[in-house]
Amino acid sequence: MPSKRTPLYHAFKARNAEMTEKANFLTANVFSDARSEHEAVRTAAGLFEIFGQFLMEVAGVNAETFLNETFVADMTKVAPGKGVYGGILNDEGGFIDDVITYRPSPDLFWVVPAPHRVEKVEAYLKERAKPYGVHVVSLGYRYVSLSLQGPQSRACLESVTTVDVSSEALPAFGVVKTTVAGIDGVIVTRTGFTGELGYELWVPTEHIESFYDTFLEAGKPLGLVPCGAGSMGSLRIEKRFPIWGRDIGEDTTPVEAGLSWTIRPKDASYPGKEIVEQQKRDGAERMLVLLQLPAGSTVPAIGTTVKLGGDGIGKVTSAAYGHTVGYGIALAYVQIACAQEGQVLTLEDGTSVAVHRTAVYDPKSTRSRA
Repeated sequence: MPSKRTPLYHAFKARNAEMTEKANFLTANVFSDARSEHEAVRTAAGLFEIFGQFLMEVAGVNAETFLNETFVADMTKVAPGKGVYGGILNDEGGFIDDVITYRPSPDLFWVVPAPHRVEKVEAYLKERAKPYGVHVVSLGYRYVSLSLQGPQSRACLESVTTVDVSSEALPAFGVVKTTVAGIDGVIVTRTGFTGELGYELWVPTEHIESFYDTFLEAGKPLGLVPCGAGSMGSLRIEKRFPIWGRDIGEDTTPVEAGLSWTIRPKDASYPGKEIVEQQKRDGAERMLVLLQLPAGSTVPAIGTTVKLGGDGIGKVTSAAYGHTVGYGIALAYVQIACAQEGQVLTLEDGTSVAVHRTAVYDPKSTRSRA
């Protein structure tokens, strides 16, 4: 299947971006180099396109009930103007997808699937929604998703909008629809995938090229730069953020993925509830951990065996060089007995690695809550 060009393809080419194929989309990999873009996000601000990320509209008087009986998250506690992160699980407790769901108004929700899971999630929700009488449809390229990330991201946004985007007015997972850079109807959410203060901007597609150029120019004095998928990979792995298709999937549960915090007590049943609640209570047999590589070591390939002594006890699911922390990092599922902080394991080539159960960058997430 040929790769799809995103709506910013020509804008990227005009900025001499190195292009790459991700999830069947042709998008920018780097504009300068991955390290510089990574460092810009940690020290100033970067603007990413989140290729193929669509809003899925779920609407109707029974929308809350439907989602509460389908998603792990307690949707009854999501007030209008807020959002929540959590899983859509199968009957075995595995991830169909992990999604953020926003509630712009009492009977309207926007679900955000992973780019390569949109069709699967839409079909699943449409079929499951039939008894509830609610409307489910992907809004497709009605909007293009941009991610504005970094300690200067609020200042960049404030330079082109009059809406209050302070932490008090727009806290984590907040959502507001407003005018940004002269474009009406831009959806602004307080979210991101880098571990920094950040926002996602859903821009009407017909305005995206002019918006992109205007926004970057306005943010330039604050250090804003265009960023590609190359730096997003290293930023997210320093924060131990898993992605569907590599670190989580239909055969991994939230407890195994270290996402037990998304499983909160609620009366409503949902697919996989009994299994994940039992794992949260009794523990799982394996866990997704970070592996710290020695300085100068080669980043391992996906699928590399992780060992204790001579025995294989896990597999690498993602890996990247952590430009902020200064060493290579891998995500891997390992047997629970080996998932202890500081445990020394080896890769199949003999490289020693140290286990971390939490993020190696800003583990308490103080920066994203700034």
